[in-house]
Amino acid sequence: MKGNRVRLRILITMLVVVAAWASCFSYAKAEVKTLPSRDICMVANRVPGYPTIEVPIDGRTYYVCCKNCEARIRQDPALRYAKDPLTHKKINKADSFIALKDDGSVAYFESRESAEEYFARIKKTL
Repeated sequence: MKGNRVRLRILITMLVVVAAWASCFSYAKAEVKTLPSRDICMVANRVPGYPTIEVPIDGRTYYVCCKNCEARIRQDPALRYAKDPLTHKKINKADSFIALKDDGSVAYFESRESAEEYFARIKKTL
């Protein structure tokens, strides 16, 4: 019985190590994956996988996945902005360069160059 527990712990540890190694290896090779605004929900900051709703506000166009997100982005101006992960500048989501992260979420950047530098720095740390 005790021997089985030890074997199980060793197996679980090995699986965790292999999974961590594989995720680092695949991320290190990752390029900047860009997305058009119309393919994401700017409230959930994810790709919904179905057509989004176009929401014009103050001369800019935002995209959301549902009527609830449409109401939220209209009522809360803060949802229309993000912080560039590299420069930490506040940017309007409707004007930003959008990149897909490995976890399926999106990041907003002030430019393609900012996104490329951000992902290059992440790649170097791995």
